[in-house]
Amino acid sequence: MGGSYFLRNHWYIAAHGFELVGKKPVKRTICDEAVVIFRGEDNNIGILSDRCPHRFAPLSTGEVCGNDIQCGYHGIRFNRDGDCTHIPGNLEVPHGFRARRYPAVERHGFVWMWMGEKEADPSLIPDFRENSDPGWAPVPGYLNIACNYQIMVDNILDLTHVVFVHKTTLAGGGVTDTPLEVKVEGDSVKAQRVMMNVDTAPIYRAARGLNGKIDRWQIFESLPPCYVKIVLGAREAGATTPLGEPVHMVLNGFTPESEKRHHYFWSTTRPWALGDKKVDELYKGMIDLAFNEDKEIVEEQQKFIDADPENSHFTNFAFDRAGQSARRILRRLIDEEQAADKKLEAAE
Repeated sequence: MGGSYFLRNHWYIAAHGFELVGKKPVKRTICDEAVVIFRGEDNNIGILSDRCPHRFAPLSTGEVCGNDIQCGYHGIRFNRDGDCTHIPGNLEVPHGFRARRYPAVERHGFVWMWMGEKEADPSLIPDFRENSDPGWAPVPGYLNIACNYQIMVDNILDLTHVVFVHKTTLAGGGVTDTPLEVKVEGDSVKAQRVMMNVDTAPIYRAARGLNGKIDRWQIFESLPPCYVKIVLGAREAGATTPLGEPVHMVLNGFTPESEKRHHYFWSTTRPWALGDKKVDELYKGMIDLAFNEDKEIVEEQQKFIDADPENSHFTNFAFDRAGQSARRILRRLIDEEQAADKKLEAAE
């Protein structure tokens, strides 16, 4: 049934689409399960258990053959449904000899994987269309981070830290002095912070030439189990650019690898300077630096959490409200899922 730290019946980002090129598959551990991710010659995605059912060797050491994955140990092949399609020597396939299959969808430039036993529901995939829309210029990235994924959800929903952690990239005036407005709508957390006539931020100075006082906004939407879309924007103080118009968005997905490690997939995407490699490089440099600064902080947090003999609870302030709301929603959904599983088991 799996652990209680993640929601099973949901989609998780398993890879960026651009990672799957050529014959080499991608190996990942998602929610404690080792998987192999591959793209067939027909351009469709397959995700299987990485364990070959023959001698339990990793399928990820093999290669893509046509639309199948071929084990690198004995050359046995499996299609994306997990069915064995070939055993060297043209041996007969034994009954029930197959690899475990996970539902997979490629959408918005990401590869999504369904972990649960229920039928996969594509409508639950977050709307991250700005990562693949031709009217936007995405700059994607990835980090493997040694902490529980919810710690990074907390981090991204509380941008007061940018003033202290990201001094050369994302810091700027007004962030700590402006309250975060938070609203919960169903399973979604929406929040915003609008700052008027404040000092500029290094990223807006470098990317947009905003050197003096600015009006600045941060608009968040969080969806379970681990997704946050952020609209970030700025204008010269008092200018007529509509509040809320993005200079860029950050699309964030935090996929558990285990209870204390996760995959951070992101894309910083903008609706201007399309095809401008210099702007791409500027964003990549600044965002990579900032998110590696976050990685250093949250990995140290996890160490202190692990070393705490009293299992102490966090202390929360007003600027933690969005993250706390997201945690409560996820906890409720996990509890509901587990209660439904127990009810089903009792009925069997």
